[in-house]
Amino acid sequence: MAAGSCLPEDMIRETLLRLPVQSLLRFQVVCKRWLALITSSDFILTHCKHRPKHSIMLTNTWFGENYGISVLEADAKGKPEHRNLPSSLMNNVVKCRGIGSSNGLLCVYVKNTHNVDYFLWNLATRKHRLLLFPPTLGHYTPRTFGFGFVPETSDYKLLIIDDASFDGHLNLKALVYTLSTDSWKEVEGVTASRSYLSPKISVVVQGMWYDLIFREEENIVQGTLREPRKVPSILKFNMVNDVFSKIEDGLPYDNACGRNLNLMEYKELLALGVYRDEETTFELEIWTSMKNEYCWTKLFVCRPLPKIMTMIPLGFRNDKEIILSDYSTELFYDILQLYDPSTQESSVVSTYEDFIYFDAHNYVESLVSVDAWSSNCMQMFS
Repeated sequence: MAAGSCLPEDMIRETLLRLPVQSLLRFQVVCKRWLALITSSDFILTHCKHRPKHSIMLTNTWFGENYGISVLEADAKGKPEHRNLPSSLMNNVVKCRGIGSSNGLLCVYVKNTHNVDYFLWNLATRKHRLLLFPPTLGHYTPRTFGFGFVPETSDYKLLIIDDASFDGHLNLKALVYTLSTDSWKEVEGVTASRSYLSPKISVVVQGMWYDLIFREEENIVQGTLREPRKVPSILKFNMVNDVFSKIEDGLPYDNACGRNLNLMEYKELLALGVYRDEETTFELEIWTSMKNEYCWTKLFVCRPLPKIMTMIPLGFRNDKEIILSDYSTELFYDILQLYDPSTQESSVVSTYEDFIYFDAHNYVESLVSVDAWSSNCMQMFS
């Protein structure tokens, strides 16, 4: 009797949807019917939506033997689990950084002593694929990145931004990789007056890439000229039509914020973490733009917090706990914390002496392929 032949088709499907990827990979060899079901685009999409989200710490280390990422499970109480880069990419690595995560695909930037590589990586299936950079496009020194799924086109895109400063301006040029066509193209950038990009990584939310830029303005307090104010705005890139724009009004910013701001994703919405440093107030505010990028709503305030200038909100775990990176000036390395706004309590997840920084991205285990998809497969993720 064929495997599962005594069970209704719907029951088999619903049972398989609740299994982890590693089990599904084994069950593909049970019979042709199961293979066809598990590898179908509809099943892969539905399975991805059923899986619990994790938080991924994509890390850069001091020592090459540990280059890779660390995974913090959704309900984990201990330290993140470290996973090395694929062995074929470990030669002469000097820098590794996560660009983004979407539907189980990670996009990672790796620099070695000779060149720069970008690759897609599915941790669950253990498959990876280099995104070969065309030499005809010349030399790009990446200043910031973006990777994500674009719902309108049911496609994945990678954005690489290079910059060159001249006469107090920031001239941006950009490249875009599209997974469905396995191709790169140059797109027209923007020029921002007396501005510079945020040092933290950008965020992609529902096919829109966002990054903070800052411009300097005169800062006169009680008739005295102080250090110039760093006034933020948001640089935006629409991954549907590959067009840049800026959001300059309405940000929840004042003198107490300084540059302690960071963009994040919260429940598929753009969010902003604002760390206020005043003489009597040291607190972290989390704002979201909801559906209107020019109207921000305060979600909650994290307090009390220590007076630490380098505390940066990285993202959320389970859309509940805030992931905080805090550089210790006494210990000289980052401390990773989780803060629960409902209880106003924080806990140290890990301290890493050999990490230069943390980047946090939502991750969900999936069967999504790292290979270029046909348009028919893409439509299933619309």
